[in-house]
Amino acid sequence: MHPLTTAILAEIGGLLFLPFGIFALAFWIWMIVDCARHETGSTLVAWLLLIIFAGVVGAPLYFFVRRVPRRQSTFYHPGSPVYQPWRKNQRLG
Repeated sequence: MHPLTTAILAEIGGLLFLPFGIFALAFWIWMIVDCARHETGSTLVAWLLLIIFAGVVGAPLYFFVRRVPRRQSTFYHPGSPVYQPWRKNQRLG
């Protein structure tokens, strides 16, 4: 293959990956902001460290583990230790 043809194909390949890179960067920043707004205490620190230092894996992991369940359930409260759909003084029997 001619060197000029190889160079042109390499440039086209780079342009094809540019939108993916921009999307990945925007998603990464979005997950950092979402984490900072909704997490608290040591959970905030742990998720932020994971998202920042394992960006390609950390941001999607946060999205599917924390954000999606929070958006789908009105009863999802990550700060409370146990989910109880009944009132505290109500008996189960």
